[in-house]
Amino acid sequence: MSNEVRPGYYKDANGEWQVDRRKGGDRRDLRIASAGDHERRRFFRRQADREIYQRDHKIMIDEALEDFAEQHDGHL
Repeated sequence: MSNEVRPGYYKDANGEWQVDRRKGGDRRDLRIASAGDHERRRFFRRQADREIYQRDHKIMIDEALEDFAEQHDGHL
């Protein structure tokens, strides 16, 4: 087996050399970053956190209500 290395190429599953199209720069870097990008990331991060907290709190509240019902011989 050959350990030949060709810059800008890779060997596919058949052992044939293919042009590595990923070697170019990141296309996302072409756009100039705006001041709103950071705020948008913060907003979505907060939104995702809020959804997780709401789901977790709902589970905790349901468990607390079930525990309360068991202690007081009640049903939900």
